[in-house]
Amino acid sequence: MVKKLFNRFGQLPLFEERMMAFFIDCVISFGLGMFPKIGWIFGLIYFLLKDSLYFNKGQSFGKQIMKIRVVYTSTNESLINYPQKSIIRNLILLIPILNLVEIYYFLFRSKRLGDVWSETSVVSNK
Repeated sequence: MVKKLFNRFGQLPLFEERMMAFFIDCVISFGLGMFPKIGWIFGLIYFLLKDSLYFNKGQSFGKQIMKIRVVYTSTNESLINYPQKSIIRNLILLIPILNLVEIYYFLFRSKRLGDVWSETSVVSNK
C-alpha cells in the first residue's frame, strides 16, 4: 500500500516519514500544553503554525527531523510567508468530523484534505 510517489516538486515522502513527523509534533504540542494555566495556548499555537515556523525554515520540528517539508503548490515555497495556509492545513485535524475525512483522504488518496484545502503538498527535503 505504501508506495513512493512523484509529483512536479520531486519525491513525495513515504507514509512512515509523515506519520513519524506528526507523532513528534504531537508530543511537542502536548509537552507545551503541560505548562500550568497557559500552556495549552502555546501547544495550540505550535500545532496550528508548526509548518510556517520562521526560525525553523518553514518546517515543524518533526518534519525537520524526518527531512520533509510543506510547500505552497502554486509557488513551490515553504509556508513561512503563508501562515494562514498552515492554520487551514492543521485546523482540520482538530475538528471532530473532518479529522475522520482527513484519515480517509490520507490513507486512500495519498493526500490530506488539509493539503487540498490549503493548496499545499508535503515533499522530501533531501
